[in-house]
Amino acid sequence: MHDERLFSAGRDPLRYIDARFEPVDPIFDADEPALPFFRRRKPRSSAAAAAAIAASLACGGGSQPAVPAPDAILVQLERGAAPPAGTARQDVGPPIVPLPSVSSDGEAPLLRVPIDPGADPAAAAEQAAANAGVVFAEPIYVYPPRRVPNDPRYGDLWGLEKIGAPAAWTRTTGERRVVVAVVDDGVALDHPDLAPNIWRNPSELESNRQDDDLDGYVNDVNGWDFVDDDSDPGPAAAGEERWHGTHVAGTIGAAGDNRIGIAGVSWKVSLMALRAIGRSGGRTDHLARAIDFATDHGARVINASWGGNGTSQAIANAIARANRKGVLFVAAAGNDSAPSPSFPANLALDNIISVGATGPDDRLAAFSDRGAMVAAPGVGILSTTAPGRYESYDGTSMAAPHVAGIASLLWASHPNATVAQVRKAILGSSIPVRGVQHGRVDAARALAALDQETATDTAGLRLSREELSFAVRPGRFPRTQTITVHTEGGGSTAFTAAADAKWVLLSKTEAETPVRLSVRIDPSGLAAGRNEAHVAFTVDGKTAARLTIAAQVGSAPPLSVQGDGCELRDGAVHARAGAGCALASVDGDTAAVQWMLPDGAQVPGGRMYGQFVRRGEFQVVLSSDDGVTDAVPVVIE
Repeated sequence: MHDERLFSAGRDPLRYIDARFEPVDPIFDADEPALPFFRRRKPRSSAAAAAAIAASLACGGGSQPAVPAPDAILVQLERGAAPPAGTARQDVGPPIVPLPSVSSDGEAPLLRVPIDPGADPAAAAEQAAANAGVVFAEPIYVYPPRRVPNDPRYGDLWGLEKIGAPAAWTRTTGERRVVVAVVDDGVALDHPDLAPNIWRNPSELESNRQDDDLDGYVNDVNGWDFVDDDSDPGPAAAGEERWHGTHVAGTIGAAGDNRIGIAGVSWKVSLMALRAIGRSGGRTDHLARAIDFATDHGARVINASWGGNGTSQAIANAIARANRKGVLFVAAAGNDSAPSPSFPANLALDNIISVGATGPDDRLAAFSDRGAMVAAPGVGILSTTAPGRYESYDGTSMAAPHVAGIASLLWASHPNATVAQVRKAILGSSIPVRGVQHGRVDAARALAALDQETATDTAGLRLSREELSFAVRPGRFPRTQTITVHTEGGGSTAFTAAADAKWVLLSKTEAETPVRLSVRIDPSGLAAGRNEAHVAFTVDGKTAARLTIAAQVGSAPPLSVQGDGCELRDGAVHARAGAGCALASVDGDTAAVQWMLPDGAQVPGGRMYGQFVRRGEFQVVLSSDDGVTDAVPVVIE
């Protein structure tokens, strides 16, 4: 599906509200600040999908403008394009400035490009967007977590009764195979009411300091901390306002029937902890990477209890990618009493459910933004905070996890349901309340609705990459590469995988989606030149997807070079000072490769994007976890 189809034509995709959904109490609808976003005036055809999303973004919701991060911007490249140029330097700073890609597996690179101290992020994004091969550029916005101050009062779990959870529990109390990602400020992994339900990466070994599943994250056993870039997704070490994500996680899936504390909407579930919000808020790049991580690691639901008045195409693209892979995105509407939800809850994507907050009387809370798709309990919600402790919070942040919990119950009961079916069941079964489009959610009614909606046909499979290329050089063993396999439109589908050549070796020949699959080759006996094989993915005896495996045998340089002013000549990389270059390992897009830059900085992955800024002669070293290295001279002229 192309991204341009994700938005309805002829209307503002960020506005759900019409005359039927005016707020109960009059509020002041202030002019909303326009936030900068830049794309090329004549994007190439390969950029049309992203450009369509860009055209659909607009401001909406809360009254507080988003704050741009002062250190970097985001630049989306077309596939195969080189990064924008930097500023040439004489003798200050590193010779090569790496530009990390925060895009997901198999997607065009989304680069985090640093800007000079004191520079205007909007102006820098506008300048970057004018470069050939750039789809769009935008500042990195910082979004605050959704929470309004709560009064210190006792709060019962009235919300679970209100949404019909006890009736739903007669059908199912959840399943551990259903993964719900909590993209927030961290989750207390050691809280006794959460620990039994914390997600465990089945392909990662704990504390061995290795990237066992070759996803680019070392020891991502329970999730990832994108703020500090480490494997501990728990809350910040200090501070009172650090239990937001833990509170959200408890409402979704605090362990039930365990004689401890509270019960979540789903008693049994896998809570994937993704810390993407720091003390000052959540950065665009961190949030987008967290969404992609959840999507690529098997989450069925992503809970987003955050947002603001800025619009980010990087985040919109990540949610759109989740949509294509069948992941539901549940977003808090906002706490500004605004007439419509704020970003990203206001995106008109087919996998989003925006959520407003109601009180025990089934009326929309005064603080809740109006016009959301559904409402859920969000006043006086008791849930987990510090290990062993519980507190009551108010906010649409507390409403959204009720909906995420319901979705996890639906997939526990119907594991093959698509995201469209689960979303339709939740929206269509809600009980009408004033101020939202559909009504207040009800778990038991949603289960009954899904019973009728569940399709019997098996969906097709989607591969993150359709071809893998391996380089076979004398005395070298080609490195392992990975792909992800999803069901088109979501759901869990059993499949078999078989190669038509014995030299192709698969980590799994039978599995269920979503899954990460490792591929390696045995080069012994291969003829010189190009060798090609294929892997067929079969569902119910029919081929549902096909992967091409190419192995090039013979002597070859360890890397290729692309970019204006960049070339590989006489075994050395030659770059014009200030040029933006893309270096690609001939071993393919594998996380086993590490690039050591002249100043000692290390960049993981099969591709390295950088700005070659300081004149001189240097070298780049390619290494891998098998101990093999290649030293490549670099001449910056």
